Amino acid sequence: MKNFIIWKTALKSILKNKKRSFLTMFGIIIGIASVITIVSIGNGFKRDMINKMSMTNTNENVSNIIFNYYDVSNAFAENEVFKKSDFDLIKNVTGVKKADFYKTKNKVTERQVEIHIRGKKLTKKIERVEKTTVNLLVGRQIEPKDSETLNKVVVIDEILAQKLYGDTDNAIGKGFDVSNELFTVVGVSSSESGTLSMENEGALAYFPIKSYDRYYNKPKSQAILDIEVEAGENKKTVVAEVLKQLNFNGSLRNAGEYERYNPKSDIDQIGSILDNLTLFISAVAGISLFIAGVGVMNMMYISVSERTKEIGIRRALGATEKDIRKQFLAEGLTLTLLGGLIGYLLGMMLGVIASVFLPFAVRPDLFTIGLAVGISILIGVVFSYMPASAASKKDLIDIMK
Repeated sequence: MKNFIIWKTALKSILKNKKRSFLTMFGIIIGIASVITIVSIGNGFKRDMINKMSMTNTNENVSNIIFNYYDVSNAFAENEVFKKSDFDLIKNVTGVKKADFYKTKNKVTERQVEIHIRGKKLTKKIERVEKTTVNLLVGRQIEPKDSETLNKVVVIDEILAQKLYGDTDNAIGKGFDVSNELFTVVGVSSSESGTLSMENEGALAYFPIKSYDRYYNKPKSQAILDIEVEAGENKKTVVAEVLKQLNFNGSLRNAGEYERYNPKSDIDQIGSILDNLTLFISAVAGISLFIAGVGVMNMMYISVSERTKEIGIRRALGATEKDIRKQFLAEGLTLTLLGGLIGYLLGMMLGVIASVFLPFAVRPDLFTIGLAVGISILIGVVFSYMPASAASKKDLIDIMK
């Protein structure tokens, strides 16, 4: 029997009992949707975490060095790990082009801030200014002395003031929280667009330039060094010499050891932990798939018992045990694949909806697609094989009786 005829017959059999087929698929749909939702959200969270932890410096000639204390408690007591003498020592090593502190990504960029309004995160444009000359509805302008004294004040747009504080007058003197730094609202400017939508490209907040840079432009970690090697030099050899000099003559040589640091290893380790956590939660949610598989097996046994006469006719016309087994296996696989496809689409839809309320995006990927298809095929084969095998072993003489 040709394979396409088997699949066509299987689909007709499923559509013949639409309600029963749908109720059987329902468990698969819910199970697959749960697993896909969890995996897609987990992968989105992982991508977001890794992106935030990644280095901004991708120069292949740069290596990183850290200092590990013999006594861990000293790590919290020391304020300065790498001193000027350490930099002078490093720069004297042949092959070293530059030594600087490790650059990391900022959550708040120079022209954008993350604002949370009623649980929803918005990324909006801001301005760093020496002073403001905007049209104020209430309060005062930002003045040069605010920047010079690092005064934590801000002038905000009236629409933003209404969303956060209910009224423009109420905003004055209130705290404006941006990435765990609290600025005091001293003025409210009139809005030109009247909206917080994506179309609004105007600045919604004005910060004193030095105050802003003091709290947000912190691109350097004081505990990790970037060592840039001259082009053409052997990076491994140069870094080994730097470590040798630091461990013999470094300012903290008696308190611990200077070592090479690979940020990628930490990122990979955290990614692996997140993957394992996602798989564990998915496995718990996947218990429903086992129950759904039992439902598929039950339906297939019922289908076999109802179609005993059909099986007898097929056997009389020359169908082999293998043909009968393939027929019922095809029905089980078709049923579970349809349920898996619907469950995948539902799971991704739920994941995208959830991402609206989360600080990261959820996107479909080959892993989730493969997971949905793989689980569906596994359920179809495992839970349809026994009913299909029972159908293929029915004796023609017993059927005729």
